[in-house]
Amino acid sequence: NGSTAQRLNGSTAQRLNGPTAQRINESTKPMLRAYLLVYPFLVVYVMLGTLLFVPLTWLIRDIRPMYWVSQTGVRIALLLSGVRVKLVNLEYAFQHPRSVFLSNHVSNIEPAALFMVLPRITIVLKKELGRIPLLGYVMKLGGFIYVDRTNRDSRRLALEASVGALKKGISLMIFPEGTRSLDGGLLPFRPGPFTIAIEAQAPVVPVTVHGTRELMPKGQGYMRPGKTSLVFHPPIPTEGLTSQDRAALMRQVRVVMEKGMEKGMDRSHQIGHSR
Repeated sequence: NGSTAQRLNGSTAQRLNGPTAQRINESTKPMLRAYLLVYPFLVVYVMLGTLLFVPLTWLIRDIRPMYWVSQTGVRIALLLSGVRVKLVNLEYAFQHPRSVFLSNHVSNIEPAALFMVLPRITIVLKKELGRIPLLGYVMKLGGFIYVDRTNRDSRRLALEASVGALKKGISLMIFPEGTRSLDGGLLPFRPGPFTIAIEAQAPVVPVTVHGTRELMPKGQGYMRPGKTSLVFHPPIPTEGLTSQDRAALMRQVRVVMEKGMEKGMDRSHQIGHSR
C-alpha cells in the first residue's frame, strides 16, 4: 500500500509539473497581477485623482486636466496588465472636430483603450457604472451619460444629452450592439446611435477592435497580457441625412465593420503604432 501510494503521489506530482501546471500558472499570473497590482493601483489613483483634480475642476471650470489624468491612469493600468494597444489609421479620429465613434464590443478592454486614445469624448454607459464610488462621480463630472436601457424615458434623455454634447463640439463614443458579444461576431445594431448621428449631423467613424476577447472575455474579471489593435475606418458623413436614411446608414456602417473584422489582426501590421 505504501509503494502504491508513493507511485500515485509521484504520478500526480509529475502531472502537476507538466502541461497542467503550466496551464494553471498561465491563468494564475494575470489574475494575481490584476488583484495585487492593477486594481490596488486604480483604487489609489482614483482616490488621489478625485481629491486633487475634482476641486481643481470646480475652481477653474475646465475638465481638461481631469480628463488628462483619467487618460493617463487608463494608460498605466493597461501597461501594468501587459496589454499593448496598436493603433491603425488613428488620423481618422481627428479628421473632424466632432464625431460619433461606433465600435464592436466583446470585452471591457475596448472602452478603456478607446478612451485612452480618442479626443475629448462623452460615452453612453449603463446606469450601474454610475454607482461605483468616486469613479461614478468623476465620469459624470466628465460629461459621461448614464442610461437605464430598460426605461424608455431614460433612453430618450440619453439620446437628447448625446445630441446636445455633439452640438457643443464634444465627440461621442458608443457601442451600437448595446452589449458585449459572446462569440466575437457582430450583434444586431440598435438604432439609437444612428439617430443621434443624424440629428446632430455628425460624421460616423466606425472602429473595429481585434484581440480583446482573448485578453478579457465576458465574465472574466482581469486582463491577460497580450496585443490588441484598434482600427479606425474613414468617417461616414451624415450631413443632409434624415431619419428616413437611418436604416441605410446602419447597413453602411455594418458592412464597414464586418469587413474590418474579417481582416482581423493582419491589417494592424500594415500601418500603426503602439500606445
